[in-house]
Amino acid sequence: MSISFTAVVAKMEDELRKAKAANDPQRMREHIAAVRALCDLMLETTAQPQPAVPSLSTGPLVVGGPFPAAGGLSVGGMAAGGTSPDIDDDANGASLLDF
Repeated sequence: MSISFTAVVAKMEDELRKAKAANDPQRMREHIAAVRALCDLMLETTAQPQPAVPSLSTGPLVVGGPFPAAGGLSVGGMAAGGTSPDIDDDANGASLLDF
């Protein structure tokens, strides 16, 4: 998403108006800092060319599919060889969420 320079300049003008109207020096500094940040943003975007946005692929999107089991366990909690994983005597169960 690209923001136009005119929108950024309009925001700078708004922050300057708020800085002029501020009675508190701290509030004035906050608005001036916002103007500085907007200036830095504009200078960075003009100094560095924006990368081109790659076009979306028109090929099929595949969602899901087989996943390799992490740590030798299948999704069902059984070991890859079909045997149950070892559970210590002080363990609460096969689930990691059993406390």
